[in-house]
Amino acid sequence: MSLKLSYFDPRNNLLIGVYIGFLLGLTRGFPNAIGGAIIGLILAFVTAYIVQGSLNKKIEKENYYGADSIISNAFFLGLVIAIVGAIIFSSVKPAPLISILVCTIVALRSGSKVRKILLKKNADKEREIQQRLQIEQEASDSVQVLIEVQQPLRTETENPVKITIVNPSDLEVRDISIIAKCNRLVRCDEPDVTIDVVPPGSSGYTAIFVYPRMPDHIDIGKLYVAYLINDNYYEKEPLDIGTYETVTGQQTPVINTQNVTSPLQIERETEFYQGFVRLKMSLNNPSSLVINDVTLEFDFDEHLFRIDRFEPSYSIKNNRLMLGNIQGQNSRSVAVYFDPLLCSKSSEIKCRIFYKDAQGKLLSTEMRPKKIEVTCPILETTSSTNINTGMLRELVESLPFRDSKVYRINSEMDAANLMKICREMIQKHDIRHIRTLKTKDGKNYETWYYGKTKVNGYDIVLKITISEDTESIEIFGATQTGGSLVGMLSEFGRDIFTEINSKKSTENEQAELKQIVNVNIRDSIIQRSNLLNSCDPNGNCSEDVLIEDNIIQRNESRVNFCPSCGAKIVSGANFCSECGTKIM
Repeated sequence: MSLKLSYFDPRNNLLIGVYIGFLLGLTRGFPNAIGGAIIGLILAFVTAYIVQGSLNKKIEKENYYGADSIISNAFFLGLVIAIVGAIIFSSVKPAPLISILVCTIVALRSGSKVRKILLKKNADKEREIQQRLQIEQEASDSVQVLIEVQQPLRTETENPVKITIVNPSDLEVRDISIIAKCNRLVRCDEPDVTIDVVPPGSSGYTAIFVYPRMPDHIDIGKLYVAYLINDNYYEKEPLDIGTYETVTGQQTPVINTQNVTSPLQIERETEFYQGFVRLKMSLNNPSSLVINDVTLEFDFDEHLFRIDRFEPSYSIKNNRLMLGNIQGQNSRSVAVYFDPLLCSKSSEIKCRIFYKDAQGKLLSTEMRPKKIEVTCPILETTSSTNINTGMLRELVESLPFRDSKVYRINSEMDAANLMKICREMIQKHDIRHIRTLKTKDGKNYETWYYGKTKVNGYDIVLKITISEDTESIEIFGATQTGGSLVGMLSEFGRDIFTEINSKKSTENEQAELKQIVNVNIRDSIIQRSNLLNSCDPNGNCSEDVLIEDNIIQRNESRVNFCPSCGAKIVSGANFCSECGTKIM
């Protein structure tokens, strides 16, 4: 039998245990040789298992490089196992010697194997670190610092030194620190400036301002630039800002320094959207230098409006919207959704903008206030007003302002009960019910109302759609003015929410309304909800759609009321005596 040992074959540890146990037991007789071989096998297996397992756990820990301590740890574990083995197998005479030899030899072999694995792992990790550092160093070497100075310099005034950091690499350069160490003939009040981040393939801008003390050819000084790449610190070689002619008097600027301290250019506009007042703001930085830490603070009557959300979803800190930095010749835009809580003839939305210029000075400006008019129309609808299905469809198309709010509802109530609640709420207003439609399976309901405003006599159309398929409630409105539309949608939305919650509390139902603002989800729900298109102008609907309300009841034999005007039909009549509609 070959005694060739391999550090990479764990079976050899077992063979070593068998050989040592057999040979030492043989000195006490053949029966002891068999027992010694078995003891050696058990001890070798236990030692290899414990030593390799415990050491492998150590090397799996992050940043563990202790290859030199592996052998000593393995030897210590082997001695502990040997002592325990000697106690357990004390009935066999050579057991202590077998335990010491087998456990220490196997432990050292296992430790050597683990050490070799650890050394390879450390070498791979070191190679990976070196490769990453090489990539970072190449990125750092590619970073360019461009300096632009107006000429000539002038005393008695500030002279901007524009600094551009160009990052052509694929890595982000951030926390850029720029320090100017000026000559004693030049005063620089704020020599330290920073740039938060320069994305890959982009540039960042800032400036320092110098004040020559006397006319002459003056060496401004040196510029020191340092930054982080992947949390590693890098710095450029000190750069000479240069020697420039200095003259006496006010400057005629080459670089437009007025833009450096001028306020942001702010454009804003509002629109009515999905029952919200949507304020769109654009902040433009017309200068060539970066403007830092731009924040917005809105000022409005919180009894009339609440902010529902922002798009994009910038972070909020201390009740201010954090827009971040705006690079030179760039702009940032944001849309703010205001949810009307009460109707108001006239209310203003104001906004204060805080920012730091390229010198780090804190500045502020204000948006021109935007007046908002949200009216909740007072309805007064005469009972003599006759609206049939065809007229209703034409009216919806003719009214200039149409929009809807869609709510996701989580409730145990079915569509019929929810529709009943909505109709009870709507009937509190002076508005006329026109049609209630439903699908044959009873999972989708749609009820239509018509009304007129009391003050101006404008037409208003309201539709409530409830769908069990999409678990949603849609409130659709069509009006003559945008302000009355958003006011109506907000008012009816709040009323439905209050009505459903009151029913929930009395009937122990679980209901929750949440407005859907995701455009794709919202549109997919609305496209599936219009049952009126399944009916012709005379009120005849497809087989999948039924008319169900307290004015019209349809059955398979004959209707008892006119589907157009709702007048009672005399039994056996083929035409309505009021409007002349043919009765099917």
